[in-house]
Amino acid sequence: MGGIRIRRYDHLRDQRKFAALNFATFRDSIPQDEFVDEAEFKQHHAWLLRHFAPHDPRKNTVFVAEFDEKYAGHCWLGQQTDFFTRRVDPWIFDLSVYPEFRGRGVAKALHATAVQFLQDAGFKRLGLQVMAHNADAAGLYDKLGYEPRSVSLKKLL
Repeated sequence: MGGIRIRRYDHLRDQRKFAALNFATFRDSIPQDEFVDEAEFKQHHAWLLRHFAPHDPRKNTVFVAEFDEKYAGHCWLGQQTDFFTRRVDPWIFDLSVYPEFRGRGVAKALHATAVQFLQDAGFKRLGLQVMAHNADAAGLYDKLGYEPRSVSLKKLL
């Protein structure tokens, strides 16, 4: 895997890089035609990090990818309750790679580490959500074997 090293998240060491990349990813998840108040979004993102607590190993597992000893990306695993079955399954809250490290196998290495971790723990399923306008991520997830389970739609009124 070239210069890629995957390790567990260290809150003191990784907090700033994690939060910055997670913020950018979540901000980019909002379609460009939808207005978002930036100050409100920043407050909401801070709330998300406090509420979902990526640093709390009782709730989450985060893997960090380093490429040539630089923070390249992360995979944040949590849990999601299925709306229909009420089954709690592992869920990728965020699989993000800084733009300068994309196309180098970082996302695949993070994903493979997460899958192995979950399989070792006895899990049989893994879910995630990808935004409709994020064709690159959707293509990656298709190659990794994900299949659509539902489609979320919106309409302007």
